[in-house]
Amino acid sequence: MSGKSEISGYMNADGKFGIRKHVAVVSLSVFSNVATQSISNLVDGTVPLIHPHGRAEIGMNKKNLETNLIGQILNPNVQSALVVGYEQKTTEKYLTTLSTLTKKRVESLVVLEGGSISAIAEGTRKAMELSIEASEVRRETIGFEDITLGIKCGSTDATSGIASNPAVGSAVDTVINLGGTAIFSETTELMGAEQVLTKRAVNDTVAKKIYEIVKQNEMFAKQQGVDLLGINPVPDNIEGGISTIEEKSLGAILKGGTSTIMDVLKYGEHPPAKGLYIMDSPSAAQEVLTALTSAGCQAIFFSTGLGNPSGTPLVPVIKVTGNMKTVKKMRDHIDVDVSDIISNNLSYNEAGKKVFDHLAAVINGGKTRAEVLKHREFSPIPVGL
Repeated sequence: MSGKSEISGYMNADGKFGIRKHVAVVSLSVFSNVATQSISNLVDGTVPLIHPHGRAEIGMNKKNLETNLIGQILNPNVQSALVVGYEQKTTEKYLTTLSTLTKKRVESLVVLEGGSISAIAEGTRKAMELSIEASEVRRETIGFEDITLGIKCGSTDATSGIASNPAVGSAVDTVINLGGTAIFSETTELMGAEQVLTKRAVNDTVAKKIYEIVKQNEMFAKQQGVDLLGINPVPDNIEGGISTIEEKSLGAILKGGTSTIMDVLKYGEHPPAKGLYIMDSPSAAQEVLTALTSAGCQAIFFSTGLGNPSGTPLVPVIKVTGNMKTVKKMRDHIDVDVSDIISNNLSYNEAGKKVFDHLAAVINGGKTRAEVLKHREFSPIPVGL
């Protein structure tokens, strides 16, 4: 597949291009959620990020919460942000960290200074100014070297590995060939296919990292009393005709295309250079989508067999399926139909071009169905495998 689509984006204060120009209203605590949601409801051009977590998180949970709250603001699709804290001390810590990481305009308020009603009034005025400022930013021509693409699959069935995943993989190869960057994840769904992936590693060090994250994932499952090898622990995947995790993995890795794997990233980590990367992460949809946003992805491909409605607050999620029944049953959530691979001799290259062209349209401002339906799920603390 070849060809280069003209694309455009919005420059932000960090010198990066987003494909959206959101004003993020970010709750730092569950106690700030009401104010955060109310402010966003009142101010057009803002997007709320709310979650059920507070100051009691410790260890890795605390680290992941902070990484994801900060990472969302750093995403290129964000022009500016309003941070809604619960109390002053924690809020100031976030603001200090952000001041070292971004040049974007970041405003703040604290609910405990006067209560929710006062915070909503103050925040509405601040968010209004940020939204007006963001509305004045105009699109500029960019190239795919400015794009970081996330890749996810979910609600897998027997059509995923023979239709939607390879179609997405073909489009990903095009993005990489045009100088772009892509990240795929879901460590559990590498299990049983790690030997295939290591052959594509840029060097032995990266190959070793791939083996290590898969082994660590397997050992973590065994510590919880579950041996994942030779089974499929997900009910809808079983219903869709996938018998084992190895079978699922061999289909899942196709969504990453055929490019050289440059490195293995930590959860939510930004890629250090261009090319294709693996992120060590759980498989749950929202945890992955949140981490891909924190890693700087401006758009995400989501290959699905049985269908999935999930989205993110800040990044458009493009749903791709090769299941004709899903196209009909879940038509309100499917962006790209590649079922003709199975039913009408559509080639993988042709399907990949169809997916790539849709990506270009979304980059240029076309809305995904998850965006239109305001699927803004956000899960800053990963759970499970």
